[in-house]
Amino acid sequence: MSEVEITLIGGSLRAGSAAEQVLRACADLARRHGARTSLHTASQLVLPPYLPDSDERPTAAHRLLAAVRSADGLIVATPTYHGGMSGLVKNALDHLEDLAADTPAYLDGKVVGTVAVGWSEHGAATAITDLRNTVLSLRGWTTPMAVTVNSYNSGVDGWIRTTPRLMRRLEILVDQVLDFAAQRRSARLAASA
Repeated sequence: MSEVEITLIGGSLRAGSAAEQVLRACADLARRHGARTSLHTASQLVLPPYLPDSDERPTAAHRLLAAVRSADGLIVATPTYHGGMSGLVKNALDHLEDLAADTPAYLDGKVVGTVAVGWSEHGAATAITDLRNTVLSLRGWTTPMAVTVNSYNSGVDGWIRTTPRLMRRLEILVDQVLDFAAQRRSARLAASA
């Protein structure tokens, strides 16, 4: 699975954010399978509101766009805020509007795994729906597996990596992203040969 590049986006500005811990666990799983990873956590996603008519973009937005352009697949993890994804993550995804003129446009042909973290799995499930709808609107292909994380135990050090059921679900998500990304990459390379 070497050469596959995965961009991971999300987290929250809360210290020790469960969403960021999940992203880091997913990045580690992807690297174990030989993928290259690019991690964009909340501190790198503090962007001004997306202004479609402005030509000025901060350096962080350019870095995010470059990482998404070069990625074969993405994993996006959001905290749950009032039943949906966080404004921070939504604004980062809004900046992907700058990919509209690309060929292919937006996330077309890219697989996207989605994760939502909340104090209840019900709230996280509604955030997953919100996140998946946005990804589909950006023409991304969502994985069949989406992971909801109940952050009730988030005060316990290392709880994500020591929760077998959660790690198994993240492994399935990462495997689906890598498998699809590798297939698409192989197809693109064969078509250009």
